[in-house]
Amino acid sequence: MEKATEAILRDLGQGLNIEENFRLLFERYYGPIYRFFRRKGMSPEDARDLTQEAFFSAYRGMGELRESARFEKWLYRIAKNTYINEMERRGAKKRTAAEISLEEVQASAPGPFDAPSSVIATADPMETVLEKETLDKLREAIEQLPVQMRRCVYLRVVKEQSVQEIATLLGISVNTVKAHLHQARKTLRERLSVLFGEVEL
Repeated sequence: MEKATEAILRDLGQGLNIEENFRLLFERYYGPIYRFFRRKGMSPEDARDLTQEAFFSAYRGMGELRESARFEKWLYRIAKNTYINEMERRGAKKRTAAEISLEEVQASAPGPFDAPSSVIATADPMETVLEKETLDKLREAIEQLPVQMRRCVYLRVVKEQSVQEIATLLGISVNTVKAHLHQARKTLRERLSVLFGEVEL
């Protein structure tokens, strides 16, 4: 017999079988939340990533839920905030790229764009460009990893999740997470050792 959502939330509130109960919620609501992001125009892969990020936020914020009957609305509010944050992040990325392009033009253009050294900003545009290129290489290398491996890296490095938390969130075993991180570390080390040295995951 399928366990009712209210019963799952009650057990979570009492700290009972947290990983198993959250896995049940994840399986039950993954589809609706995924479709929410698809309706917002996200690609299938981005929708999967954002769905997992929304559930990660829900996992971390379960203590904030006061009424189990309002769980679904609460979860959709988290999904909406996740979508808004993603749009803001993309907008900031575009603005940063535009600013860097302007700095490049100003650094190379003669005449009116030249300025005395006393008024040049402390941030060297060339260093900024090189840093961006380095980060782009790292991002490109990570994006070439298999999808599930890439998600493990994202949750481990960006979200600073433990191996157990990653396993719970993705619905896979701890050993699978460890294997993904080990292989990702090996692959990224081979591709980026010249730029970064050892890659820590």
